[in-house]
Amino acid sequence: MKDICEAYVRRARLIGALYSIVPTVLWSVGSLVSIPFRPVYALRIVLSLVVGGLSAVVANDLGTRLWVARHRSAAGPATALDGIFVGAAVGLFSVLLPPLTMLIASNHPEEAKTFIIAMWLAGPIIGGTLGGVFGAIGSRHLDRG
Repeated sequence: MKDICEAYVRRARLIGALYSIVPTVLWSVGSLVSIPFRPVYALRIVLSLVVGGLSAVVANDLGTRLWVARHRSAAGPATALDGIFVGAAVGLFSVLLPPLTMLIASNHPEEAKTFIIAMWLAGPIIGGTLGGVFGAIGSRHLDRG
C-alpha cells in the first residue's frame, strides 16, 4: 500500500489528467453515438480535453503537494478530512471550465446550463470522496519524513 501511495504522489499530474480526460472521452463517445454529429462537437471535445486536462493536471498536482506538505509538517499527519477538502477543491477546479463548452453553438441553452450546474456540483462531491479515501489511506501508509 505504501508503494501505491508513493506512486500516486509521484504521478499526481498524470492521474489528474486522467480525472478529466477519461470522463470527457466517455461522455463524447456517448454523445456521438446517441445524437447526430455536428462539427461543433469536435471543437467541444478538443477544448474539453485540452482545458480540462490541463486544469486537472495543475489542480491535482497542487492538491497532492498541499496534502503531502500538511502530512509532513509539524502539524501533521494529514487526515482524511484534509483529503476531503483538498479533493473537493481539486474536483471543482477540474470541472470548472470543460462543461462550459456545452454553451458553444448550443441549440438547447437551458439544458446546457443544467448540465453545467450538475457537473459543478458533482465535481467537488466526487473529488471530496476520492480525496477522503486517498487521504485516509495516505495518512496511514505514506512516510512523514
